[in-house]
Amino acid sequence: MSKSFLNNHSVRGLRNNNPGNLIRTNNAWQGKIPYSQSKDDKFEQFENVHFGLRAMLKDLINDINRGKNTVKLLIHEYAPPVENDTKAYINSVAKTLGVSPTERLTVINSSFLLKLARAILKVELGKAHTQITDTDIIKSITMLGDVSTDNLKVVIDKFALIKQYAIPALIAIGLFFCTYITNIITI
Repeated sequence: MSKSFLNNHSVRGLRNNNPGNLIRTNNAWQGKIPYSQSKDDKFEQFENVHFGLRAMLKDLINDINRGKNTVKLLIHEYAPPVENDTKAYINSVAKTLGVSPTERLTVINSSFLLKLARAILKVELGKAHTQITDTDIIKSITMLGDVSTDNLKVVIDKFALIKQYAIPALIAIGLFFCTYITNIITI
């Protein structure tokens, strides 16, 4: 039987079976409670926490695929500053993942999704995050049938900034010296 806290918990994210606290949208999430039956006028409600977790994970994967591929970019999109202490949120998630906020997340796998979900739940649910088990998160990951979970692999690219900035700078310096040496030789 699927875990459900629907309309029966003091923590809003659990009460809505929406541990990621996704705001209402027109997305046709699997397991979404229709608005006409929902008891929350701001946040989505789901039939059970697994559907809520699945929606959160799918939303995060879509954001990563659209270029929000650092913790800073991802959380800034997920938890905008108009409603959150986004800087603290970013730092908390980065610390839990063991990365810097600006490290590029290049590939995604199930163990990374588990860590990412846990990091977000710690912020969204506070101490109540322990009521969502790793087994709940893993079950939700397996429900991502429409996202290619078979080939999901996460690699934290610790050298992303070096690749992005240092290598082009070294190439420019090298070209400068080649040009300088060529000019000296031809003189």
